[in-house]
Amino acid sequence: MKRSHLTTALFMAAVLLFFRPGALAAEELATPDAGPEPVRAAADTAPKKPAVPLSARVDKRQEQHADFELLGEKIEPGSMRQINKVVTLSSIRFNIPVIVVHGKFTGPVVCLTAALHGDELNGIEIARQVLHGIDPTQLAGTLVAVPIVNMEGFLKQSRYIADRRDLNRYFPGDPKGLTAARYAYELFHDIILHANALIDLHTGSYYRENLPQLRADLGNEAVAAMVEKFGSLTVLHSPGVAGMLRNAATAAGVPAVTMEVGGPLTLDSEDVKFGVRAIRVFLGELGMIERSSLFGRPQPVFFQSRWLMAEGSGILLVEAKLGDVVKEGQRIARIVNPITNAEEQVAAPFAGTILGMAQNQFVSPGHMIFRIGIRKTEQEIRQE
Repeated sequence: MKRSHLTTALFMAAVLLFFRPGALAAEELATPDAGPEPVRAAADTAPKKPAVPLSARVDKRQEQHADFELLGEKIEPGSMRQINKVVTLSSIRFNIPVIVVHGKFTGPVVCLTAALHGDELNGIEIARQVLHGIDPTQLAGTLVAVPIVNMEGFLKQSRYIADRRDLNRYFPGDPKGLTAARYAYELFHDIILHANALIDLHTGSYYRENLPQLRADLGNEAVAAMVEKFGSLTVLHSPGVAGMLRNAATAAGVPAVTMEVGGPLTLDSEDVKFGVRAIRVFLGELGMIERSSLFGRPQPVFFQSRWLMAEGSGILLVEAKLGDVVKEGQRIARIVNPITNAEEQVAAPFAGTILGMAQNQFVSPGHMIFRIGIRKTEQEIRQE
């Protein structure tokens, strides 16, 4: 399929699945080992941004002379600055660093967020390399990055904020709500709504790791158009759930995607390198920086995925790798009883691609161990 037709095809195919309850099994719908059930954030009344294509904002023939204003600070064109967002969490004041690269030429405002879950390190390093790898005097538009959103969780090496609540279930926030909702409200209104697009960087959770991929609601035409600019990065259609940052941003007119790269509490240099390259491809396709390679292969798109659960208890010994294409019935892991030495064979229940997986660890019945993406053609989806 030609790239010029990709957005329309993704949108049409996604719509066919969007109205089928239960058609998708997204990780966001059933996060394992979650904390307390969140109280949903209040509905946001912020005005939606006009639907202007991102690429239409870029003009490298036109220098911008206005400063970029954020959090009461002014950043001059062709410069890079760190400013701080001051928040109070658990009665402690935190300075949340915000990095702004304000380009010399006119263009969109793209926001990067990372460590919304405090134990997800790859995104922090991806943001650092992207920001410091760009020359502001050659940039069209503006990059705004919050490399460590959940500073409290980051310092404790914890996924959550102090009260065990998942910050990524409270957007767009509530100024009179719980701590997580109040922080989400400030971040959303003071930073996110100043952007024209958002890339939210994440990793797997609880000793699980993900193949580098985009999670995106392909039923939204603006998001689908954004997705195709990432070159050949794997895409998983995922509408998400209420309270997620990317859902709230998209609803407010800021098209958003989640980029999943690797696992928590570790920093994988190869995964980071892949994530940096994907974002640079995106910025290049927008015309914000010099265009780079599109990875040289078609963009894999998965409209369905399912989790494979452990049926027994024991030590998980994984045999498949992220990105492996597996056949139905193929052995992909073993679960070994550490006392009796009894073994349970774990076979793929259907053909697909390994998009996410648990690391070797102790598991019990119901533990999510493999996320398998199902490749189907547009024609097959239409027939279903």
